[in-house]
Amino acid sequence: MHLIIDGYCTHTKLLKDPDALKNWMLNTIELLGLHSYGEIRIYDYPFPGREGTALSAVIFLGESSFTVHTYPEHSFIFIDIFHCHNFDIKKCHKWVTESLGIDKPVTYLFKRGLDRSGKPVPITPAFIELDEDWEMICKENNEREIGGEK
Repeated sequence: MHLIIDGYCTHTKLLKDPDALKNWMLNTIELLGLHSYGEIRIYDYPFPGREGTALSAVIFLGESSFTVHTYPEHSFIFIDIFHCHNFDIKKCHKWVTESLGIDKPVTYLFKRGLDRSGKPVPITPAFIELDEDWEMICKENNEREIGGEK
């Protein structure tokens, strides 16, 4: 599975502070039961011609990878968790949005990785929507109506 969450983050310290970002990523890895492989690498990029920097963080997982890109001047964050097997998407989505204070996330889920027999699975998009109670609904691409068609 490949979960992508983008949104405006109200916890602005995390967007600028490499230690805060690292701690948040370590908590996320632990909460989801993932297995880190190596250290979290955080890069601080200055914006040419502007004040401020952006952070990019990456860690490889035994299951794949976890990356975060921040844009503090816009209070925006991009999160990618790629995992070769299924993981608790709802738990992950809830943790990410609540711990970062993301009110209206833009979320994408792609089925990819390995099937139960260990064979690669080509990418298949699934769409995540929130119902009126902010409960997550995942729909396969072929179940979603686009332009009046299925």
